[in-house]
Amino acid sequence: MERYDLIFLGGGPAAGAAGVYAARKRLATLVVTREFGGQSIVSDEIQNWIGATSISGLDLARRLEEHLRAQDGIEIAEGETVVAVSGAAVEFTVKTESGKSFVGKTLLLAQGAGGRSSRRRARSG
Repeated sequence: MERYDLIFLGGGPAAGAAGVYAARKRLATLVVTREFGGQSIVSDEIQNWIGATSISGLDLARRLEEHLRAQDGIEIAEGETVVAVSGAAVEFTVKTESGKSFVGKTLLLAQGAGGRSSRRRARSG
């Protein structure tokens, strides 16, 4: 089983930016995400993204994915839902719903936030 220097959980802007920087530092990097873009994909128009006066959430998600995939040394596990994380300061194991396991030295949680309606459902359900 391959061991990664860094495993990111999430596919939004934070994970995308961190993944690009990690790959540029030549760290063996894995991004585990259900989908790219995070919460931004439900936005028709985003006006506070630096470098663009306006961009749709779907376009932003495509650009994040494209930028990550253009990096050498980065692996992407797309379509995966994390069900368990175990380990300690030396080594972490990430298990997904599909039964895959990934091992890494460092784990970065960049899972973003759910929308207001999903938070309400979680509290009331």
